[in-house]
Amino acid sequence: MSRIFFRMQMKAGSNGDTITDEVLSQNKITSDIEYAGERFLHLKCGSVVLIHKGSIPIALVKIVDKIPKDKIKEPSFGIDYYVEIISDYSSAIVDFPELNELYKNIPFQGTFAQVENGNATFNRINKWYKLVTKQKKMQDKIDLLEYKKQIILQGPPGTGKTRLAKMMAEEMTKVNKLERPIDVISNHFKTYKPDESSIALREKINELVKNFQEKFKKEDLKNLPLENYALGTDDKDGFCYWQEYILTDTGKYNGQADKGKIYWKNDEQRYVKSGFLQNIVNDDEAMTKMAELLDNIVNEKHNIGIDYPIGKGFILKMLNSYYPEKYFPISNEKCLTNALKLVGENTAGLNYIQKNTRLQEIFEEKKANYKTDITNNEFMYFLFGNFNLKKEVKLENDELLVEGDYKIIQFHPAYSYEDFVRGISAKTNDKGDVNYKVENRILIEFANEALDNPKAKYVLIIDEINRANLPSVLGELIYALEYRYSHKKNNFKEAAVESLYDISEDDGESNRVLLLPDNLYIIGTMNTADRSVGHIDYAIKRRFAFVNVPPTADAIDDVVKDPILKAKAKVLYHKVADLFNEDKSKNVYLQSDFKAKDVQLGHSYFLVENEKQLELKLEFEIKPLLNEYVRDGILEESALAQIDAL
Repeated sequence: MSRIFFRMQMKAGSNGDTITDEVLSQNKITSDIEYAGERFLHLKCGSVVLIHKGSIPIALVKIVDKIPKDKIKEPSFGIDYYVEIISDYSSAIVDFPELNELYKNIPFQGTFAQVENGNATFNRINKWYKLVTKQKKMQDKIDLLEYKKQIILQGPPGTGKTRLAKMMAEEMTKVNKLERPIDVISNHFKTYKPDESSIALREKINELVKNFQEKFKKEDLKNLPLENYALGTDDKDGFCYWQEYILTDTGKYNGQADKGKIYWKNDEQRYVKSGFLQNIVNDDEAMTKMAELLDNIVNEKHNIGIDYPIGKGFILKMLNSYYPEKYFPISNEKCLTNALKLVGENTAGLNYIQKNTRLQEIFEEKKANYKTDITNNEFMYFLFGNFNLKKEVKLENDELLVEGDYKIIQFHPAYSYEDFVRGISAKTNDKGDVNYKVENRILIEFANEALDNPKAKYVLIIDEINRANLPSVLGELIYALEYRYSHKKNNFKEAAVESLYDISEDDGESNRVLLLPDNLYIIGTMNTADRSVGHIDYAIKRRFAFVNVPPTADAIDDVVKDPILKAKAKVLYHKVADLFNEDKSKNVYLQSDFKAKDVQLGHSYFLVENEKQLELKLEFEIKPLLNEYVRDGILEESALAQIDAL
């Protein structure tokens, strides 16, 4: 059934000025019989009206209800309707540039009239209406996804579920321009007040630093023994263990066992040396060299730009551990560069230590300017919680550009937890020996990307989600789907779940924790006609929102351009749709156990570029699937004659 459209140029006020904008701001339209005619008295709810000023379109509105006489407010000409603003033209041409050309120099004659179906004005209004309603439908689904965090698009084959999922993901992850980082940071200093958890963390950090400095005194580092230094021993109380694990709250140092250049390799029962120590055979001699280096670094017996034969992150972590008021608690040079860029600082010519101390100076300046009770650790957590410091920071006119990402995978019956979350991989070393290592899979890898980029959105599309055994594939993450990690709340304890697999490095420290952040979204697609897979259980259903994606002939109107081909495609679509008729007064071929909304062939089977394509789709896609439906008991055998006659 074709939609009815009207066009309306609102009457001018008593002084001759237009009142269109003022009236629309009240979500209404107004006129009188003399100006608009008798038809204006009887507009039906849902009618769509194009509002224009001369040849300039203003808005598309939908009639909601007639306003009672005693509820009418000025300005008014006596007959008023509440309206929903479907689309404002000035905004619409930004989203849909083709409208600008479509409506250029179009004369709108008269005051109020119904638009004749099929004429140029009708087609223009219809084009605009379809564009905005299609956009709104998708936005409604995006809004639901942002609320629920995971949804399943369900429908029969050929309804464009995967295409819709990609369109949603592209919209959500596109580049966004946020406010100026310098303003965000300044506002944080201006408004920051430590809460109980922040104060508790301060006290914990102060105690940790104090204990570390007492245990590993600066003046004793040159005599530090190997067993009190290296990672990998059972003691878990050595210098490197403190740096990487015990002092985590003072600023995460993402080290590895060999970053300390000598560590205990448990499976080989020996110390492994690397870098400037690798050619020293004697372990104690190697440790003496390392102790001399630690003494030089920590006691600042160096030139500021010197290159040490050890990792920059290791050095910065040590310096912050001994001088927490002098060195900022970020130990990665790229993160430091990005943090300085956010505050408008040029890092050209600065080495990694200078970048670190410059960021500490800026922190001290802002803390003093705003008289804020804040520590450099708290500012560090704020930076990582609001900006992606691990990748390149992009600014445009001093405003932060943020871009997310999306990925698509397909489930199958053999898909497992080890394929999706975390599993064991076989690795061959230089000697040809096979070693087994636990690795994160696509879900956790993608979740970690989202954790690092809190302002952006990440979308994982799981095609055919119901083909796998979801409880088995998700495991403990069924809980994490509901209790997401929030960057703002920093609710680590509430959101963390433990994996079956430990992803520890050579040092042997256990790491089973998994997090799903609240900026990671999951879109599943499900073919409701697929009877070969099991049903989704209630625990999963409760955590997903299910959205129906039904067949629609409108898609043929939108995609197939040639009018003759469009007519043929629509005739075929409706003939196929008739096979799924549920009206008992007509021929019924659909078995009573099935609903048309779950099994009717979707519109994508009829979206073609030429007649030959339509013939091929009919013979090699549509008919075979319909015949399969008969064999599977979805359609009655009496449907075979109708299928052959298509």
